[in-house]
Amino acid sequence: MPIPILRLLASVLSLALIVSTSATAEPKLEMHRVGVNVDDGSGWYPAVSTKGSFSILLPIPFNDFTTRDPGTDEVSHVVGGKSSEGIKFTAVELPATAKTPVDLAAIPKSFSSNPANKVSDVSRNTKDDVDNLFFSVANSATTAHFRYIRTKGTLYMVTIECPNAYRDVAAEKKEKFFGSFELKGKS
Repeated sequence: MPIPILRLLASVLSLALIVSTSATAEPKLEMHRVGVNVDDGSGWYPAVSTKGSFSILLPIPFNDFTTRDPGTDEVSHVVGGKSSEGIKFTAVELPATAKTPVDLAAIPKSFSSNPANKVSDVSRNTKDDVDNLFFSVANSATTAHFRYIRTKGTLYMVTIECPNAYRDVAAEKKEKFFGSFELKGKS
C-alpha cells in the first residue's frame, strides 16, 4: 500500500524542511548540504543528490540529505526546500520494497479514497522499464502535484505541495521542475 510510503515521505519532508541542529532526529538524518543558494543564472538551482542517483532543478534554495529508517534500515535520499510562501519542492529516492505498490495506479486511487481530496490530471507512461505516473491532488487547504518514477529497484517521488493561495505559482513551476529530473549518468 502507498500509505507507509506517504508516511515516510511526510516524515522525511518534515525533517528536511525544518532542519534543526539536532543530530538525533528519527529517522536518522545525515545532512549533506543546507540552504544551497547557488542558481544557474536563470533563477533555478541545480541539485545533484549527494548519495542518491538523481539530479533536478529547483526554483528555490534547497537542502540535500539522506535518512535511514532505524526500524527497517531503508535509506532515502532527498533534495528539497520550502519557499517563504510555503511552497514545498522535493525529490526523494526510495528503495522499492515489498511495501512499494506493484502498480503505481494504486497511489492516486489511495488519495481518491479520501472524499476531501480531488485527484486530477492523471497520466502514465512506460518506456525502457521506467514507469512514470503524474497526477495532482487538491483539497480545501492545499494542492499537490506528483511525479512517481519506478525503475526496477527504486521509486522516485517528485512533488510540489502548496497552500491553495499559491497554486498558480506552483503550477507555473511544475513542468520545468518535473521535466528536469534525471537519473545520474542518463539524460
